[in-house]
Amino acid sequence: MSDEQSNAPGPKLAGASPMNDARLEAARKRLAESRDEEDAIEGLREIVANLLGSEELGLFMVDRGAATFPVYWSFGIDPEKYDLGWALGDAGLRRVMDGECHVDLADGDHAGAMARVRAFVPIRFANQTIAILAILRLLPQKLAFDGSDMELFKLLSHEAATPLFAQSVHSNLVGKEPGMKA
Repeated sequence: MSDEQSNAPGPKLAGASPMNDARLEAARKRLAESRDEEDAIEGLREIVANLLGSEELGLFMVDRGAATFPVYWSFGIDPEKYDLGWALGDAGLRRVMDGECHVDLADGDHAGAMARVRAFVPIRFANQTIAILAILRLLPQKLAFDGSDMELFKLLSHEAATPLFAQSVHSNLVGKEPGMKA
């Protein structure tokens, strides 16, 4: 493991499986090399589709003031059908907001569209959950998430915020709206 890898935030390359190490490094590299927010979103979609086995996902922002989760971006779903607060319940939502991934809720007693959600991944910045990635139905060849997928969730949780929201965070810090020139 290089010094750069050992100093990187988020999960360390496990070393237990060369295939898992390669998956983590590919995801880390794709996020780090994103040119802008749009490219980072495309990178997130590629990681979820190619490495986690789902083409249905939504990225929901955390609006602490209103206690809501407005849709930031989605792929393969109608995001208006998803109520994260209802799907997670109070205890689950608290855990996700505290930085824990919530996985495989599809086997629970939920009904409707939220029953297809397989994982909730907190996207964290400065030790706060600023968004939640919802991953829905898995591709037919992917039966369930495993330990290596959990490591990938942790990587996304710790490393996706900067490429996804760097421009927005910077704009908020300088008092500009996203997309406006500073």
